[in-house]
Amino acid sequence: VTLRTADPATAPRILHNYLSTPEDRQTIIDGIRIALNLADQPALKSVITGEFVTPDGTSDADLLAFAQQVGQTLYHPTSTCAIGAVVDPQLKVLGFDNLRVADASVMPSITRGNTNAPSILIGERVADFVKQKS
Repeated sequence: VTLRTADPATAPRILHNYLSTPEDRQTIIDGIRIALNLADQPALKSVITGEFVTPDGTSDADLLAFAQQVGQTLYHPTSTCAIGAVVDPQLKVLGFDNLRVADASVMPSITRGNTNAPSILIGERVADFVKQKS
């Protein structure tokens, strides 16, 4: 995440780096292979009512190209600003004064349920930290 301008009302520039590591690419390739294998099982074949989007082929390159073309992030992105690596225990961004992260990105892992309530809790906790400082 970087700033576009000094104007705080301007949206930041966010570079997600999806599939930027060999491990990420291999994980998505393996996951697509597993999903295709599951969809090909008799128990699922009997309930599939129509075509769905699939890769053009089965090679690693085909599966990765498919992931890059149709993949997207939805709903509950979390766990991108690890406590200790990006923020301290009071959720202050390391190396910056007066900048905190108050959202689901500081969660150590994705919750089993909706992230709304935990995100509210994180925001409330950061508000407490800020009030304690004053």
